[in-house]
Amino acid sequence: MKLSIAIVLLTLLFLGLGWYSETLIARQAESILSELENLATCLQEGKTAEIDRQLARINQLWLSARRFWVLLTDHHDLDDFELYLARTKSYLANKAYILALSGIAEMKQTIHRIPDQLRLKLENIF
Repeated sequence: MKLSIAIVLLTLLFLGLGWYSETLIARQAESILSELENLATCLQEGKTAEIDRQLARINQLWLSARRFWVLLTDHHDLDDFELYLARTKSYLANKAYILALSGIAEMKQTIHRIPDQLRLKLENIF
């Protein structure tokens, strides 16, 4: 009887931690996506004074999210995002705003893909 209770409790704990990590990653991804949208809007509207602040915010969110995501996700996606972020920073430093918008689009696509890959769905299992 004690063994079955322990198994049920460990299963519930495992499921709870899985749900929590999925929710946390989705929430962090949404905040990064929101800041990426803000950066794209600043570029499109010509608000160059806010670009550095937005980049700093995106970098801060990314560094905090990466510490947790590195434990659960494919490192290839994380490396891709960091590459796109570095490329976009370089474009912005050189005032190549059109190219920076394409880098932002790449980052958005990568951030959308990461939480989708972690969700427990049939398409991710098979």
